[in-house]
Amino acid sequence: MPGLPRFHADDQCVLLWLVDEDGRKGESLLSALVTVGDRQMHPRFPAVAEQLGWKPPSGTRPNSSWSYEVLKVHQHWRHRR
Repeated sequence: MPGLPRFHADDQCVLLWLVDEDGRKGESLLSALVTVGDRQMHPRFPAVAEQLGWKPPSGTRPNSSWSYEVLKVHQHWRHRR
């Protein structure tokens, strides 16, 4: 999403939230796939994910939790078409 940085931070949050608003609780968050720079976690992801009910495992770093969420998304959608 190359145009995302042009939006205000609040608007970026809304867009990321909309990606997952119809997801079921406990389902992997597709918004984890929206990255910045060289495939780095979007800085708004933790706040948006928390609003959606996502709880990172206690004692883990935000980037580690995000990386695990990305892995879960890939595993979930790998064989679906």
